Amino acid sequence: MMRTTTAISLAFAWVLLLPIGVQAQSAVDNAYSDRLLFDAYMAGDMQLWKEYIDHAGFDTLPAQEQERRLYYEYGYAASLIDSDKRAAKPYIRQFGAHIELLKDRLPAVLLHVYSAAYQTYDLAVTPLRVARHSQLIFHHAQQAVITDARHPLAWGIQANVHFYAPRIMGGDKQLAMQEYERADSLFAATAAQRTLDWTYVAQTLSLVQCYDKLGKTELALQKARQALARWPRYDYLRQYVLQLEERNKK
Repeated sequence: MMRTTTAISLAFAWVLLLPIGVQAQSAVDNAYSDRLLFDAYMAGDMQLWKEYIDHAGFDTLPAQEQERRLYYEYGYAASLIDSDKRAAKPYIRQFGAHIELLKDRLPAVLLHVYSAAYQTYDLAVTPLRVARHSQLIFHHAQQAVITDARHPLAWGIQANVHFYAPRIMGGDKQLAMQEYERADSLFAATAAQRTLDWTYVAQTLSLVQCYDKLGKTELALQKARQALARWPRYDYLRQYVLQLEERNKK
């Protein structure tokens, strides 16, 4: 059975990966531009995300903006889970309802990715439904890869399942490393299109943490330093690198 702590880890790990096709900035108040939301993510400040998600009713938005909003809901709901589960619950319910509303418009791979994320988030705040949630998490993660093996989201989701799930449920950190690397290479192939892609940043962090967990400290440091050269204002990763360097001295 997947433990609650595992579910929370998965929830944070799945604050990842910009869905291809959601990158364009739709007509929206400049106060909530992708640039400002990306900068807030890099600084570890999610308040602007909350303001954006709360500022207009979902049903009043044009179709493209609904899909963009869903992408940020995907990240914001997860960010609340560790800090305030009670506050997270309505955002998780909202995220699930909006997936259902858009299910006929979303590309199939994104529908599976979002659905796997939703089940993970809901498990984190309602752990009594472990068996059902776990089954759906694995199902949607597997279907994401089957649906589109060229999409970095699909490999990132599959990697998270293998990395965080207990071994008895199919967890395999070595396999997860290979899947994280696959996702990373797919992101890198489209890096020029992802200058404001906070999910690319988060996916890179997942790979660094996987290397670290497997004792591959040099690989972790190498990847993290490359990432900081690309995203020098990513505060969390900078602190993580300092911890890695300190541990590597001992």
